[in-house]
Amino acid sequence: MPQSSPHPAGAFYRGGIWRFGIAVAKMCPAWPLKKFAALMAGLYLPFQRRRVEVVVQNFLPVFGDNRHAAKKAVRAAHRNFAAKLIDLWRVEGGDEATHWLTNPAELEIIHTARKRGRGAVFITLHLGNWEHGGLLLKQLGIPLTILSLAEPDDGLTEFRNAARARYGVDTLIIGEDNFAFVEVIKRLQAGADLAISLDRPPERGEGVPIKFFGRPFRASPAAAELARATGCALIGVTIVRRPRGFAVKVLPEFAYDRKSLGNREARAELTQQILRAFEPEISNNIEQWYQFTPIW
Repeated sequence: MPQSSPHPAGAFYRGGIWRFGIAVAKMCPAWPLKKFAALMAGLYLPFQRRRVEVVVQNFLPVFGDNRHAAKKAVRAAHRNFAAKLIDLWRVEGGDEATHWLTNPAELEIIHTARKRGRGAVFITLHLGNWEHGGLLLKQLGIPLTILSLAEPDDGLTEFRNAARARYGVDTLIIGEDNFAFVEVIKRLQAGADLAISLDRPPERGEGVPIKFFGRPFRASPAAAELARATGCALIGVTIVRRPRGFAVKVLPEFAYDRKSLGNREARAELTQQILRAFEPEISNNIEQWYQFTPIW
């Protein structure tokens, strides 16, 4: 998850604060802690109008430019993000999430795709509790490697990588190093399972032009590039918090013609197909779409 934003969420991505949050989450019951965190988030909003406006602008296309509806969802998203941090801190502190709300037919999409042995890229968004995907796949007997940018704090990067490793999830830091992309391809060719998120523009301004909720958007073509290079399966997954647990949605596998992906326009079209398929999931769960950096 990129952390270059001035948004207050970025303040939590420091080693000392992160360790403190995990310690508190381990000591305190989850329900009252989430209530307190959501209360603090609500009190914070009136004092950060500029930063809140960034999120409002991100949400407006989802609501057809209805500003009142977008602002209401933004307030809820901040409260939900506070609770989501508690969920994440508890997991990274050793708590095993088990309350999955799954559809067996959708889980079969994953198993069927993996049987082909060409590797799989699980595509997700900054929606709900996306980090829990590694835990889910571990419980399904599937080892996952998360493709991630480095955190703003080197110590936090190491700490979070170690926390994921404790519950069976590997991390591969990617960025400007071309060797990292080569390593990703090698792992997929060996049949590995990787995870990436695609709902933010690439940090360096690269990307392919598509439409996202009807607006021009510079999207990362990473999934299409990996499909071109390896023939891997592309599977969309979201995990959102519900009162009874974590609801898992597995989208139908994204089909493509590998030969055609040598063309940049074809890679853009596949990227468009992927993000268009996610639009209903965002619309239905907008209050858990954590877009705190400008995306348009």
